[in-house]
Amino acid sequence: MSFLKRFGRGKDRDNGPRLLEHPRDLEPGDIIRCGFAAQPEFSGEGFTVDSVETLDTGGDATKLTFLLLSGVKHSVRLRVVDDDTAEIALEVLPETVFAAFHEDDITEVLAPDGGEHHQITARNLAKIPPEIQPWVATRYRQEAYVKAYLYKDDYRNRPLPTAVNAGEIGCDYSLLVSDDRQHSLEFRVYDGGRTEAYFCTLIPVRKIEELWPRSGNIDV
Repeated sequence: MSFLKRFGRGKDRDNGPRLLEHPRDLEPGDIIRCGFAAQPEFSGEGFTVDSVETLDTGGDATKLTFLLLSGVKHSVRLRVVDDDTAEIALEVLPETVFAAFHEDDITEVLAPDGGEHHQITARNLAKIPPEIQPWVATRYRQEAYVKAYLYKDDYRNRPLPTAVNAGEIGCDYSLLVSDDRQHSLEFRVYDGGRTEAYFCTLIPVRKIEELWPRSGNIDV
């Protein structure tokens, strides 16, 4: 990652010196600093990796790893897509979703018997609050509506548990992707009806300009 302004090198208690070369190497306690981005919650901010969680949407081949980041002002979610691309996501309340999309459209997407191939269109740009406009695309198409399982743990380098009741939390997982594939909407509906909603967008990995390990000194 030659574009990084600063490499982080720290001491891992078990494995000796630790070098952060890419966001995929981040672990809880590590720190990142971001460059300019259209999303104000992310742009120019520093974050600590609070935890790692894994969403199983169909086995090891389709498991999604999320880094939960907290900053002074905001909390965001980070997922490494490939060497050059990452996804950032902002968890939002229902009223924020309905400020960007028509409530009837979202209700239909989340209906258990509503089908799996919905298309939704955002409200007129003038009606969307300016602070969420950078997170929202004009039109989305549904690509997934599956039963998924959330693990509050990191399974990047090990297989998912095969035993029943291994700490998994079941949910109905719905994903809609924008026509330009740069934005997405994610919904998780848990037992009892509790629903989480995320505005997601892709960014170049180079937008993450600095990485620091959770312990040890920083090499400049």
